[in-house]
Amino acid sequence: MELVSVFPDLKHFLRSCTAGVKRGFSCTLVAFVAWIALSASAVAEQSLNRVMVVVNDGVITEADLNREVALAEMELRSAGRPVPPRDVLLPGLLEELIVDALLLGVAERFSIVVSNQEVAYALMTIAQQNGLSLAQLRTAIADTGVAFEDYESDLRKQLIIRQLINREIRRQITVSAQEVDEYLAQNPTADAPAPLELELAHILLKVPGDASEAEVAREERSARYIRQRINDGLAFAEAARRYSDGGKAAEGGSLGVRTAEQLPQLFLDAVEGVPVGGLSAIFQSSNGWHLLKVLGRRSQQQMVVLQREVRHILVRASTLLPEEQLRARLERIRDRIVAGEDFAAVARLQSEDTNTRALGGNLGWLNSGELPGEFEQALNPLSINEVSPIFQTAAGWHIAEITAEREKDVGDALRRRQAERIIIGRKTEEAFEQWTQSLWEEAFVRYRVRPGE
Repeated sequence: MELVSVFPDLKHFLRSCTAGVKRGFSCTLVAFVAWIALSASAVAEQSLNRVMVVVNDGVITEADLNREVALAEMELRSAGRPVPPRDVLLPGLLEELIVDALLLGVAERFSIVVSNQEVAYALMTIAQQNGLSLAQLRTAIADTGVAFEDYESDLRKQLIIRQLINREIRRQITVSAQEVDEYLAQNPTADAPAPLELELAHILLKVPGDASEAEVAREERSARYIRQRINDGLAFAEAARRYSDGGKAAEGGSLGVRTAEQLPQLFLDAVEGVPVGGLSAIFQSSNGWHLLKVLGRRSQQQMVVLQREVRHILVRASTLLPEEQLRARLERIRDRIVAGEDFAAVARLQSEDTNTRALGGNLGWLNSGELPGEFEQALNPLSINEVSPIFQTAAGWHIAEITAEREKDVGDALRRRQAERIIIGRKTEEAFEQWTQSLWEEAFVRYRVRPGE
């Protein structure tokens, strides 16, 4: 089973900024786990575990380099790319190990640590991305012959390095409006019109092919009742989970983004003229009765999406207090709001999100996908002004509320945001390369054995 790693961006970023071999990453947990497995086996091979480089107070051994080579070769194969000879890979990969050692040394001086809760959340995210429970993830790792504690320890190191990069580089980078304008002028969008894309959610009430007229009429009345419930405030996603017989019911009926060619003509006819955020009329097919909600409508020149105005209250994870105590505190806060206290007033007093506390917890108008997956999942079943149950993200424990919805053409804003991200990525890479070069020059780095010797 191929499992997806949760931090491919970090590993790719670190590798792409070193002076050695630039190589792509498959981002598979299989490769990552195998790396650690090789680590365990290499310990027994002391005869091969020569010290190759001394880096300040630490060392990089031949076993360390062999693990890195094995990882690189597996990633290249899984990406369908040719594997260079070892004598080509070794120098660049050894430089990468030196850079990793230097970064972890800086992180230690800055007292950058990762809490057990953050590691647990990262593990939970990896499991969810692979459709597994945490217990199943443990089993999948153990089946490779790797101790789960070894995998957890290496994951903690990845998180530490990411925090270091955010602190020393990414937070210092700014992009001006002029830079975005220049990028867009140099990289104009294609003039050819793109096909229309629709983001839809769907409810199906199945009717057997041999159903009587009375049964068909009963299901029609049910469909009209569901549509009325949604108009009265029931969230479409919640209605889909409760009533739909469709294959996507458990996902709130979401069909995702599809081109017109990927949708039945019956669906296209039903949503013609329906605004973003609107409902189709109920309609019948050979399968039964249908209801659609338009979540987004996109083309090359226009991207109309349904935005939600969201506010939240955050209680951050703590190494001093148990999770049960944090949840209990937030439950009491939620009970006060449900009983009638003003959400914004409570957020100003109780929320630990320093960016939104003074705004009454207001996160502003958000597009689908802008929040972490756990946050999105908590919002999807909510009606307007309904307070969510408590849920967890990497930041801590939350309650949230949708205060309004609107449709918005975000095409131009999206293009500018994408341009900004590209510019930030370029600046970050340049800054990272300069910084690691200076770290190298200031460090004690002594080769004891050169690759291939």
